[in-house]
Amino acid sequence: MGGLNWHNAINIVTFHLINEMGFEAMDPIMLLISNKFTFIPLYLYLLYLLYKNNPSNFIWTLAAVITLIFFADTGSVHLFKNQFEILRPCYTPIVMQEMRFVTDCGGQFGFISSHASNSFAIAFFISLLLKSKKTFFWLFNWAALVGLSRIYLGLHFPYDVIGGMFWGLFVSLLVYKIFKSKLNETVR
Repeated sequence: MGGLNWHNAINIVTFHLINEMGFEAMDPIMLLISNKFTFIPLYLYLLYLLYKNNPSNFIWTLAAVITLIFFADTGSVHLFKNQFEILRPCYTPIVMQEMRFVTDCGGQFGFISSHASNSFAIAFFISLLLKSKKTFFWLFNWAALVGLSRIYLGLHFPYDVIGGMFWGLFVSLLVYKIFKSKLNETVR
């Protein structure tokens, strides 16, 4: 790793530890966790919880959730991936020589992880609305598992996932602040 600074070295070493801990029986599970359609039942359940929590303002809640996903997702691509142009591990020559390839690589750039950005944005935002530590615990761990699956599959470096987590947090706080007056009018 000559010529790499210490934080890039940590990023690459941590990536290899997670990616290489895999074994074939675990691969389909991580692919399932990483699939954006797997969690549709969870998303529907979360929408139900939001409706149950504040039925009179659910239209505002729905508008906020749509805004959240739009900014978390498009921002991760247009503000980060297309600007920084940091290669995914599966396109990085020094890394791809020793990594496990589990699935197709996808787009060329990986910073930040859109999966992590979206998952953490949902986790933080729903937790803000429901004001439940238990909900936060479960949703944060779900989002972390999604992020871990992206590293395991060789699609992102750890810093890509951490960057996605912080972007998701930022977007969730921003959207919450924008919609707060409408969302909290009759919150129980």
